[in-house]
Amino acid sequence: MFRYLPEQGSEIAPRLDWIHNWITDLSVFFTIAICGAMIYFAIRYRKQGGVDHETPRIEGSNFLEIVWTVVPTIICIWVAYYGIVIYNEMVDVKEDPEKEFVLINAQGYRWAWDFQYQNGKTTTNEIVVPVGRPTKIILTSRDVIHSFFIPVMRVKKDAVPGAYSHVVFTPVRTGEYPAFCTEYCGTNHSSMLANVRVVSEAEFQRWKNDRSDELSKLAMSPVDLGRSLYVDKGCNACHSLDGSAVVGPTFLNLFGSERKFTDGTTTVADENYIRESILYPASKISAGYQNLMPAFEGQISDNEIQGLIEFIRTIDGSQPVPEPVAAEEEDVDLSSLTPVERGERLYREKICFTCHSLDGSALVGPSFKDLYGRKGKFTDGQEYVADDDYIRGSILEPGSEIVEGYVNAMPPYQGQLSDEQIDDLIAFIQSVSNGD
Repeated sequence: MFRYLPEQGSEIAPRLDWIHNWITDLSVFFTIAICGAMIYFAIRYRKQGGVDHETPRIEGSNFLEIVWTVVPTIICIWVAYYGIVIYNEMVDVKEDPEKEFVLINAQGYRWAWDFQYQNGKTTTNEIVVPVGRPTKIILTSRDVIHSFFIPVMRVKKDAVPGAYSHVVFTPVRTGEYPAFCTEYCGTNHSSMLANVRVVSEAEFQRWKNDRSDELSKLAMSPVDLGRSLYVDKGCNACHSLDGSAVVGPTFLNLFGSERKFTDGTTTVADENYIRESILYPASKISAGYQNLMPAFEGQISDNEIQGLIEFIRTIDGSQPVPEPVAAEEEDVDLSSLTPVERGERLYREKICFTCHSLDGSALVGPSFKDLYGRKGKFTDGQEYVADDDYIRGSILEPGSEIVEGYVNAMPPYQGQLSDEQIDDLIAFIQSVSNGD
């Protein structure tokens, strides 16, 4: 009857959805049947012959008493039985000699997730798992109670300080999916998000055993490390290097300048200010800007913070702006890829996933799921249809028309993307809307 659950991304999802939908349908049926009968009888027998009468004494019916006691009891036992069976399937790790399960240790803290694989590889707010292999995530917490939830996998479990719990799932399709903390844990609870990336077995093995990024960063100078992090952490989406105004303050001449905040106070942008702005950006909001930056507490090391400080220190206008560098990617012949595949690469490279989900979940901006062809309204009341022209305009000049329910947070990409790249992004968005 009501089928609004996210897409099914794991083997257990269809079974879980089946029992969920069955209980929902059954509940709606009996609610309508019982309440409908009450309303009907109250209206139908309110009067006799147009005259009100006292309700006569009505004796009970043993047959009816047995029916409405036994039938619901049988239904409840049946639902409980299948609920237990499906729950056991959700939490048990099935031993399969042909499919060794992936073991990941996860630690939640305000407000991020750290993950560690058995070979020592660590990530923050990102899990990479192979499609078709069982995955077990062992959960704990560093501070308060958190709750780890991956909607498409249909798994959720509390992460409790001083104790261990786990979730188990077997992905059935590749893609990127969000994970949430669903236990209120403080100020930035809503930004405690993680990205679950399901890839092929070969790609997973390459990724898991690739330590080149860690080794290259150890050999970098602080300035080069900061320049790399400027792209890797998505700083370039909100902070320009040439003085142009985007979502956040520009880095040009930032170091040593006087900063004025929304509460009227001021301070000098020294090392302490930059460190605090990275770890706790909501503590001081620069005048003229909104509180949109996520907190990086626990997601970035002291060495990386120092690198960013040294990089920002060099952006003083005395020399050409250094070219930001990102971690090296595997060389790919883009001409051999389809427009959808190239668009998906741009979706990752331009950090679109931080604001636009692929599964319908609400982030900073509208989800790409079912976006193409969608009808809606702008904040000024005008209506729109998400066609090619709308998407192209939203990429190049996003501040010209803001979708109702959202704020102007996206930087313009005018001059940063070619027409061919925009066409690729449109093809990718259309494929997401078509469910490909």
